[in-house]
Amino acid sequence: MRIERACESCRSKKVKCNGENPCLRCWQHRLPCKYREKPRVRGRPPKRPTARKGPPAPAVAEATTPSFILSSDSDGRRLTNVSHGGDPARYSPEEYRQQLELRAGIGVTNSQTGSFQFYGPSSHFCFIQRIHQRMKRQSHGRLLDQPKTAVPTGLGEWGLERFMFAAGSGGLRSSGGSTESFLSQELGRRFIAAYFDVIHPHLPILERSIIVRLWEKLWAPPAPGREVSSRDLVYMVLALGARTMARENSHSGETLDRWADYFWAQSNDYSMLFQEPCIKGIHLILLKAMYALHGMRPNDAYLYLGHAARSVLALGLNRSQVVNGLAPVMHRLRITFWVVYFYERVCAFFTGRPSCFLDTHIDAAFPEDVPRTLLEGGHMGDSEGPTTQCAYLRSMARIGQLIEKVSSGIFSLANLQALYDRRRVDATILECDAALQQIEHSLPPYLQFSDRNRPTGEAWQEIQCTHLGMAFHLIKMMIRRPALVYASFCHSPDGTSGAGSPTQEDLQESIDLSIHSAKEIIAIASSAIMERATCIRNDASVANYIVSACVTLLYNVLDSSVTVEHARMIFESVERGIQCLDQMEHNGPITGKALSMDIMKSAKDALSLSTREANLEENMADNFPWLK
Repeated sequence: MRIERACESCRSKKVKCNGENPCLRCWQHRLPCKYREKPRVRGRPPKRPTARKGPPAPAVAEATTPSFILSSDSDGRRLTNVSHGGDPARYSPEEYRQQLELRAGIGVTNSQTGSFQFYGPSSHFCFIQRIHQRMKRQSHGRLLDQPKTAVPTGLGEWGLERFMFAAGSGGLRSSGGSTESFLSQELGRRFIAAYFDVIHPHLPILERSIIVRLWEKLWAPPAPGREVSSRDLVYMVLALGARTMARENSHSGETLDRWADYFWAQSNDYSMLFQEPCIKGIHLILLKAMYALHGMRPNDAYLYLGHAARSVLALGLNRSQVVNGLAPVMHRLRITFWVVYFYERVCAFFTGRPSCFLDTHIDAAFPEDVPRTLLEGGHMGDSEGPTTQCAYLRSMARIGQLIEKVSSGIFSLANLQALYDRRRVDATILECDAALQQIEHSLPPYLQFSDRNRPTGEAWQEIQCTHLGMAFHLIKMMIRRPALVYASFCHSPDGTSGAGSPTQEDLQESIDLSIHSAKEIIAIASSAIMERATCIRNDASVANYIVSACVTLLYNVLDSSVTVEHARMIFESVERGIQCLDQMEHNGPITGKALSMDIMKSAKDALSLSTREANLEENMADNFPWLK
């Protein structure tokens, strides 16, 4: 749409102006927006004065601008976007800044190597930084502001930056193992057994009998020309097995972690995988990514899984003409693809980064349950009963599809729009809620994570049920979690909101749903760790879900309007999460436990400052002795 005049700044730069005061470009760049008092008259002057026209119409948004158009009248009131069918999607500058802030991320720089990383709004690290801002009463602090330090203050104070960069850069792990180290054959078998008991149920890509046979070949006498294939796969199974093996008097956590680091270093020669993708190479990269998740290094996992995603696309595993069919090999290819698909999507979501997959390019079928008699000689693992139970993989694949919808519809800058307003519920939220409900209703009995009274199944069933339940409630929590942030910087201390912003009543329903899902994540993890599948306590990937749920709960405690009784209920759930982390004898979860303890101490201080109840600190310490 044409406009009658442009501001002097846009006119001098010869760029499009939307004719507002201030215009979009001047407001974004904080420039003075001035218009000529008398528009320049071209050609002959009119014979008679023309009728006074209304305010200039805004220009059509270009491809690089958000999906809504910034517009306000001289009084700063919100206008109605006529071009969008009367939908109130036009914002004042303050509302526009709030929507950008909701979707802002953080950047972190490694001062030693100069490496830089960016984590988006859905990432765990970004949310922790927001918690730190609220604890320090930095109401003026915005993630959109220019950072003053290489590491955001909250992450720096809690020492989290050491988990963001490569393992070798922090000096936490040696770049290579000792060549004089030898592992007994029996202990190796125990490592392999631990891997297939804990990791294989939610990463079913390897066959136990083949890994055991390869391990035994390593102990065979040397022969001319004999070379053990897939040696790196065996080493990574041993590394993950050492991470997940139960700690004993003869094998302390420190000893097992050293063995894990040793075999991890022995399998680092995978340069050819970047040139010649193959199925075994994809499996190795998946194991590398899982090892990174156990070390609570999401950036390493994101890079590994990104290459695995490119590899499966290069092999065409996303196409039905390659992987669909009744042959066992096709079944294994479909399983490999959908495992890569889900873990790449959820890791991208954890780091707030884009995924490598486009759903419009995928027509591969979901893996189906197949009797093991039809998979004789297959590679499905013998811990899954008489049939290969693929309901878990199908549900996880659907959750992976849902993750992309949440990322693009709620956290993406390409879809800036008001959320959590009762007058206009966002379509993405409704679609996600309906999809989650459909997934939950299609689950078999052993995966009904919401049923607390279901019979205890086999260990592999409980592990699958735990991971599925935590992933399910992670999506539910993340759909509504921006409402917590929205309520904190959109409302003044007295609880009032700005003009056109959702009220606290509008946001409260979403906040309650997010808090409920965070509690459910901790409850599901606690049930598995304490009762149903005690072997999962050494699966450090569970700690990522627990810590994410804990910080979500603690952010809600920092609200000045929260009552003492509600805060006590929140602390009970977080204490339960701390007990889960306390059962994990691993460097990652132990650091997560210390982090959660530090956050809770700060949350207690913030709560005592925001309430007028006397002796609050003493009362809370009586209920939670660890706060002392």
